[in-house]
Amino acid sequence: MYKIPVYQPSLTGNEKKYVNDCLDSNWISSKGKYVSLFERGFADYVGVNHATGVCNGTVALHLALVALGISAGDEIIVPTLTYIALVNAIAYTGAIPVLVDTLADT
Repeated sequence: MYKIPVYQPSLTGNEKKYVNDCLDSNWISSKGKYVSLFERGFADYVGVNHATGVCNGTVALHLALVALGISAGDEIIVPTLTYIALVNAIAYTGAIPVLVDTLADT
């Protein structure tokens, strides 16, 4: 079982080497080699043909909604206790977020 710390970094491998390689090559964004290496490795790991890395969770949510065919006028039910990124991603597609209380008696 893997333990992934959420409160402190785990820098026990080649992280410093890879960061320095990015800095030395002047490619620290989406055009560097590590993004495509990650995408290919992740696709292989989960057993799919393609994977796409994005810059943040909001973009990931937006991309997922577009991939599902969500578009203008669609209503998307979301819990009232949520993060604004979800509602923003829905709004980007033109769909309508419908906030719903998740308690059965209210």
